[in-house]
Amino acid sequence: MYDLNEVRTFVSVMETGSLKESAQQLGVSKSTLSRRISHLEQALNQPLLRRQANRLFANEAGIKFLPFAQKMLNIADEGHKAVEELKEEVSGSLVVYVHTSLVRGWFSGLMFQFLEEFPQVNIEVCTGNQLFNEIKSNDICVWVGEPTNEQLRSEQIGELSQGLYASSKYIEKVGTLNDPSELNQYSWVDTLKIEQNNIVLEHETRGCVSFDLPKSRLIVDQYILHAEAIIRGKGVGLLPHYFATAHLERHPGVFEPCFKDWKGKPLPVYLQYPFGHLPKKMQALIRCLKEKAKGFY
Repeated sequence: MYDLNEVRTFVSVMETGSLKESAQQLGVSKSTLSRRISHLEQALNQPLLRRQANRLFANEAGIKFLPFAQKMLNIADEGHKAVEELKEEVSGSLVVYVHTSLVRGWFSGLMFQFLEEFPQVNIEVCTGNQLFNEIKSNDICVWVGEPTNEQLRSEQIGELSQGLYASSKYIEKVGTLNDPSELNQYSWVDTLKIEQNNIVLEHETRGCVSFDLPKSRLIVDQYILHAEAIIRGKGVGLLPHYFATAHLERHPGVFEPCFKDWKGKPLPVYLQYPFGHLPKKMQALIRCLKEKAKGFY
């Protein structure tokens, strides 16, 4: 068997070509390094290094042994890291920034489930519909739309498909809605402050159709208020299918889908988190967020 310290010494000497430099690098004496190299050569039953002009070079055996030595060290380091992770508890505090549109019916349920599963974790939740300037490099952010914080790693974990909805009260008032190309004839609930002046709807076989948006008298940043405007018969509006389905489960019949085969442009959902090795509490929450995002449709 090889002693890992001896293998590490051999690899270091191969990299530096000097006992002195390797001794400084590893924090031991030159005599200790020489002894380790000798023990390794005895274990292999042949020399590995030769000296030339005050420098150390590998002989043929050393050159052949080097890639195996490097592999041993890599495996040992990975094993050490894995064992260290086992010692780390899922505990401590987390700060999570969540886009407003994801809070109700998605993140709220996930959050309580996570806290119940990991009782030693505390979560501070910040919500909003504008990107937060105060997000730090050790926080987590779940966002709808393209993120701009370059200090965090960005990963798209899903997208929200959108559909058209109206209340039965409004449909009774205006009559049957036949084709989305006629939508500019009806009242439009644009309560989420969409910056574009028109909307594009997509169909699998019929392609796309667009129409100009009439001005909205009400502007909010919460889907619950957006849905309330639709429920009160203020017109037709776009809602993420996941939100509408969850809302209808709680309040059946308050609105209904229109033009079921037509969809609005999907909204990308991004997860942002720090680069590098993450603490176990953060790894656990990220896994939970990714798994829960599979429910988007």
